[in-house]
Amino acid sequence: MTDPAPGAPPLPDFCQPQAVLLVVLLGLILALLLTLSADGFAMFWTRLGLTAMFVEVVVLSSSLVLCSARNVLSRLSPALAYLAIFVVIQLLVVGATLAAGTLLPTLTYDADHDLLFSVLRNAFIAALSALVLLRFLSLHRQWQRQVRAEASARLAALQARIRPHFLFNALNTIASLVRSRPEQAEGAVLDLADLLRTALAEDARHTLAEELDLVRGYLRIEALRLGDRLAIDWTIGDDAPTEGRIPALLIQPLVENAIVHGIARRDDGGRLAMTVDREGRNRWRVVIENPLPPNGEGEARGGHRIALDNVRKRMELAFGEEGRCRVEHGEAHFRIELSGPAEA
Repeated sequence: MTDPAPGAPPLPDFCQPQAVLLVVLLGLILALLLTLSADGFAMFWTRLGLTAMFVEVVVLSSSLVLCSARNVLSRLSPALAYLAIFVVIQLLVVGATLAAGTLLPTLTYDADHDLLFSVLRNAFIAALSALVLLRFLSLHRQWQRQVRAEASARLAALQARIRPHFLFNALNTIASLVRSRPEQAEGAVLDLADLLRTALAEDARHTLAEELDLVRGYLRIEALRLGDRLAIDWTIGDDAPTEGRIPALLIQPLVENAIVHGIARRDDGGRLAMTVDREGRNRWRVVIENPLPPNGEGEARGGHRIALDNVRKRMELAFGEEGRCRVEHGEAHFRIELSGPAEA
């Protein structure tokens, strides 16, 4: 179900498995309370089983109907949508009571009362239960939206902190190429513009393929500055899920640190190895490896730590427990592996 307009109370989404599981559990609790409220404990388990069956039939039928009607409900005002949900539940309760009174009269509990009394009693209980349930689901979904909004705000704050640290080096490189190699200077300007545009964009997500294009542009700029000291090994699997969406500038800062704090500080340079492939059925995996300068010079000055902490926080906010970040730090090399769900 689409979210309501800003400021309107969020409607419960009965298509979510979590919401259905929640109402099923609440239905079982209601059945237990109704059974305990009956006089005496004779045939307790039989009554509990029949009551639970009745309640769960109503719960699952209501969830199915309301899930099917989610597009219609989303176009109504919140008041009309809640009224429609309430009416649907009441109609299903009345229908189930009439069917149960005919097929399973034991569900009426009391032989002194007729079927009409059972219908009115169940409708009253359903009305109270529906009001409580809808209010609870509304508050629960509002809490979920608030959590997502806070996560998005934190992700945007982390995104705003990412600015290419190589900006001045890049500009100096471009300035040195303007007269001697104007075509390469123009290409470097375009690559730098793409990186800055992404860093300043409001949309904090794009595809893995777009992220890799930014990394290629960054490496082209660094290749102009480092020349033969920078060697690059690209390995992209044929089945790599490059259309999966990831936070923007998730990989580029790690590649930047691999060069700035690793390869660029070695007199003989080094080789950057980058692998992109599929992990499992529907996950992407990116592996970045680079040599470190002798005597741990890169780590002494901060090295990969700042970018790595930033990436870990952004992975957690974007993917939760499904995002993974593994680091292998040896005396002469650094390896980082990122993986996450290939969400379209």
